[in-house]
Amino acid sequence: MSHLLTPSQTVGPYFHDALLGCDAFISAEAPGQRVRIVGTVVDGAGEGVPDAMIEAWQGNCFSRVGTGAGGIFEFTTIHPSSAPTDRTTAAPRIDLVIFARGLLNHLVTRIYFPDEHSNERDPVLRLVPPARRATLIAQRGPSHADAREATYRFDIVLQGGDETVFFDVR
Repeated sequence: MSHLLTPSQTVGPYFHDALLGCDAFISAEAPGQRVRIVGTVVDGAGEGVPDAMIEAWQGNCFSRVGTGAGGIFEFTTIHPSSAPTDRTTAAPRIDLVIFARGLLNHLVTRIYFPDEHSNERDPVLRLVPPARRATLIAQRGPSHADAREATYRFDIVLQGGDETVFFDVR
């Protein structure tokens, strides 16, 4: 009796009815500077991916959001703080896992924030070639109506010349 390999399958598409409508990691009463992350997930042709799913991790916070029409997503959290590592301090960041149709494996990336002095010393960001680091750094956008909330834009490009840096995490 011979055993055949099971064919591989891509991830997704995801059904947005199954994703909760909440786009926030945090309660309205949580202390700290609130930040809203807005962006678009685009494929290699520059088209928005309308049914991707993004998991965002920060410290002990977790959120899961889906992309909408045109690949647009957004979520709200507290601005992360620096974290000590073995030899230096890691820059404030949010870790992301991206799932989308056509992917055999999920993708892992990070959002770093501009104007953070600790970006220069972050041990992971330093491993990324300088010309590619910009794909990991969010851009400051116009502020939200809530004075406690800053807005940052972070687009995720799945492939092509401006592809976001993804990490091989196993």
